[in-house]
Amino acid sequence: MQHIVVDHDPNIGYETNKLSKKLFNLFFIPVLNSLPSNLREFVKRTNKPARDIIENATTHAAIEVLYQQGQLHRVRNPLQRFFHYIWFTTNNPKAIRNRLRLVERELVQAIHAMSTSDDEISILSIASGSARAVVESINKPEFWNKKIKVSFLDKSPQALEYSKKLTISCNFPKNYSFRWIEALAKTFQTFYEGVGLPNIIETVGLMDYFDDENVEKFFFHVYTHLRPGGIFITANIADNSERKFVTNLVGWEMVYRQPEEFYEIAVRAGFRKENIKILLEPLKIHFVMIAKK
Repeated sequence: MQHIVVDHDPNIGYETNKLSKKLFNLFFIPVLNSLPSNLREFVKRTNKPARDIIENATTHAAIEVLYQQGQLHRVRNPLQRFFHYIWFTTNNPKAIRNRLRLVERELVQAIHAMSTSDDEISILSIASGSARAVVESINKPEFWNKKIKVSFLDKSPQALEYSKKLTISCNFPKNYSFRWIEALAKTFQTFYEGVGLPNIIETVGLMDYFDDENVEKFFFHVYTHLRPGGIFITANIADNSERKFVTNLVGWEMVYRQPEEFYEIAVRAGFRKENIKILLEPLKIHFVMIAKK
């Protein structure tokens, strides 16, 4: 399908595997997948970042550890360094960092697409988590003279507090404005009744936990509440060779989809086929959908 392609942009620093790593994975990944869930406590003791991921699975806290390759904590002894290498250079951690790079690039392009006038650019991040992709995307000198309004919506007060601190640390110009909304993702439309609709809606990581029916409902509400000509950026995880390890030992359950399934759901929700593109990061574990209204 021509709307679905693997992205190999050499300019954004994708993490891939050299031949030696690919050969290593042929033998190592089956070993990971064979580990029983009752080894979870052992894994937590091998490395503090790994423990943080397991204890905070599905939350912004775990994602942030993966984004930063576990560098939030000093790895002291050789055994910890060995396990650090094991847990943070498998395909899934690499792919989630690739997803971050891809989403940031697409957000930057979407903001450029909306910058043809002096009007305010409104961005809504649903299930915003740490909001790293949005914050880093707007933190570009090329946008500092733009009027940008960002709304972060998340059910977790801890995630909102984290994103607030991240935003404050950037010292954005006064023509940027922000609001933080503590609410469920499915209620986002209630905050836009009679209020200017967003130009860009971003939600990454949320669809990994919705069944098809709820994804379609969500996409429909996004389409309805997106400004004409606006851009929707979202993502999902695809089935992959490490799925069993992630589900059973890490304890991180998700709804895995193929890009073609995601594409069809978006079409049923109202997006036009010609206005949808889906990009897979090079490891083909995460894909990002960009749909224009």
